[in-house]
Order: sequence, then C-alpha cells, then structure tokens
Amino acid sequence: MHAPNNATVEFLLAAKRAEIASLNQLVTSCDLVTRVNDLIHELQRERGLSNVFLQSDGQRFHDQRAQQVEQSRRAESQLRDYLAQLDTERGPLAGNARLLNNIAYVLHALDELGALRCAADAQALKATESTATLSRLIAALLAVVFEAADISGDPELTRALVALFNFMQGKEYAGQERAWGALGFAAGSFEPTQLERLVHLRDSQNRCFELFVQFAEPEQIAGWHSLERRGATAELTRLRTVVSRVEAGAGLPPDISEVWYDLTTQRIDAMQALERQLSAALSQLSQHRVRQARQNLQQQHDRLQLLTSLRVPTTSPLTRMLGDETGAAPSLSSGHAEHELVRSLYDMIKTQSERLQTVNDELTEAREALRDRKRIERAKGLLMQRNGLSEEQAYRLMQQTAMTANKRLIDVARLVIEDFGRGNEPLQGKNRPTCTMEAQAGKPNKSSRSARSNRQPTD
Repeated sequence: MHAPNNATVEFLLAAKRAEIASLNQLVTSCDLVTRVNDLIHELQRERGLSNVFLQSDGQRFHDQRAQQVEQSRRAESQLRDYLAQLDTERGPLAGNARLLNNIAYVLHALDELGALRCAADAQALKATESTATLSRLIAALLAVVFEAADISGDPELTRALVALFNFMQGKEYAGQERAWGALGFAAGSFEPTQLERLVHLRDSQNRCFELFVQFAEPEQIAGWHSLERRGATAELTRLRTVVSRVEAGAGLPPDISEVWYDLTTQRIDAMQALERQLSAALSQLSQHRVRQARQNLQQQHDRLQLLTSLRVPTTSPLTRMLGDETGAAPSLSSGHAEHELVRSLYDMIKTQSERLQTVNDELTEAREALRDRKRIERAKGLLMQRNGLSEEQAYRLMQQTAMTANKRLIDVARLVIEDFGRGNEPLQGKNRPTCTMEAQAGKPNKSSRSARSNRQPTD
C-alpha cells in the first residue's frame, strides 16, 4: 500500500501501522499464553501426584504419576515447538527483553526437569523438594503470562489478560493447596508450617479470584460462580474444615490423601476448562482487534488518497490547522478539494488523539492491578529477607498490619518498600527489628512479635 507523498499524511498512517504492529505482538503473546497455560496445568497435576507418590514411598499413584509425566512431556514439547518457530530477531516479540528473558529462564528450568523426575523415580527426593522445584517452574511460566499482560496497550485486551492472569494464579494456588494437602494426608499428620501454608494458599486464592471477577466479562464471572457451586467444591470445603480443626502432629488416616487429591483435582480440572474458554476468548479478541485496525488503516488511506489525487494543497494542512488556537477546524476558501483534505486530516488527527487519550485512561485501572501485585510481592520478599520469615509469615504480617491500621494491603506494601528505600538494608542484622508499617499501625501485633522472636541471625 503506497501512502500519499505528504509528511502529515504519512505520519498519520504510520501511527496506525504502529498500532497494528503492537496488536500483532499481542496476538503472538496470546498464542504463547495458551500454550503456557496447557503446560502449567499438566505440571500442576504432576506435582500433586508426585507428592503422594513420594510421601507414600512409591506405594500410591505410581502408575498415575508415570502417565502424568508423559502428559507433561507432551505439553512441554508443544511449547518448545511453538517457541522454535518464533523469530526472536525481527518477530512480534523481538523487542520485549523481559518476556524473552523469562522464556529463557523457563527453558533452562525445563532442561533440569528430567533429573528431578529421575530422582523421584528412585525415591531419592523429598516430597517437599519436588513441590518446591515444580512450584518455581510454574511461577516462571506464570511470569511469562504476566509480562504478556503488562505489554498490552489495548484496554479491553489488557483487562482480559489481567482477568486470565489472576485466574491462572488463583488456580496455581489451588494446585499448591492440592500438593501440600496431599503431602500432609499421605504422611498421616500435618506440621504447623504446613497448616499455616494451607491457610495462606486459601487466602491467596480468594484474593486472585476477587481480581478476576473485577476484570472478567459477565458470562465468565457466571461460569466461575457456577463452578464454585458444584458438589465437589462443597465436599472439598468440608475437608478443608477438617484440616483447619486438626492439631499439628495429630494422626490422620493416610487413605484420605487420595480423597483429597480427587476432590481438589475435580475442582482444578473444572478451572482448566474455564481457563481454556478465557484463553480462546482472548485469542479471538486479539485477532478481531487486528482486523479492525487494518480495516481502519485501509479506510483512512483510501480517503486520503482520493482527496490528494483531486488537488495537492498549496500550503501545509498542518500549518493551517495550527494557525487556529481555538481548537476549531480551520476555514479555507482556496478550493473545495483543499478544504476537504485539510478538514479530513484535522478530523483524523483529532479523533486519533482523543482515542489514544481514552485508551490511556482506560488502561490505568488494569495496569494498576498489575503494578499492585508487583509491589505486594516485592514487599513480601523484603520482609522475608530482613526478618527471616517464610512467605506465609511475611504475607500474614502485612495482612494483619493492614487490618490493625485500617489500611489496604497495597498501602502496607508501599510502606514496607518506602522503609527499605530509606537505607535499611534487609540483610544486616543491626537494622531495627520493626519497620515503618508497624509504627504506622501502632504497637506490633502478636503475629509480628512471634515472627521476630523466631528471626535467624542475618550477619
């Protein structure tokens, strides 16, 4: 398509072509998300089965785990095949360093997965080690989805990506709940840290699904509510109640591990069905956006081509536009064709500027949700480093501080980050044991005092 020989027209059309290039990047990102989603689901199942297999010394789920490992390998192969076809130098994703770096990390972790499975086959691996390793790999895969959401410049696509990411993250917390619960039941008892982790995972699920509902479409929300009303979810709720009331170290029948796994798997499999619907809707929306943008570009080009072919203006249309500071379209008397060209250019530039401003405003809410997640994770990590806390303890400290101070969790996270930004190094034991967020909240609560009393030296 040849643009008219006019700088104003060329840059106007170039802006539209840049928008199409950005949308093409999103189409590729959405395709990548679908394949990542499939692999995450298979690894989640493998993690839960491996826990029961390892904790029962290979007596339970031997055949099921072997079959699941093959499923995971097939999903991994499909992802690798897709990545091999991408042009990393000139393709749609070539300019996104963070996304490409995350993919590199994922591929490295997948390369190490064979050794983990061999160790599990030989019962030379603890169930906790298997769970931690697979959870790190799944977290890296989710980071790929997060980056895809973070680069989107289309409001509707961004909202869809944020909804999908939070649903996938909530499902991952459900998968971790399945894995750690299966470990405790298979062992015949729960340790205090396991019980604390299960509470944290349930809270984390609720937080993710609340964000999903905030950004999802009404029919998707209805699907989620329908899923949560299913019989398996009700049975799981009752079993969760049993876990919440059990004393640490109290004996439990190991056979419950299979019941727990089945109930949690039914719920997670139903989540996967909804996830695929979300991914399919996202893919269709991204492709629709590209078609719309291309049609709009063609229409703009054809209109401008027609007008410039009638008569070339003797003065710059942009100069004439900028001559009127009132913002009104310029009035001309130098010929109908010239007048129409100037007015058309004015209208197109004005419309596009207004649309881009609207897009920016609409992106703010969805982008802020992504930034808030980053801030909360960063604050949690800082507390873990400085106070020697587990992930669950750090989150619980932030959560309880927020309740005590009547603040939002994100506000507490900002206070933690600001506190560290004032020069308090997290790895120096000489730092004061309290932080700004505790001072803001008043006296430390019971959880924070307990967490600090268990703090390890950090020289």
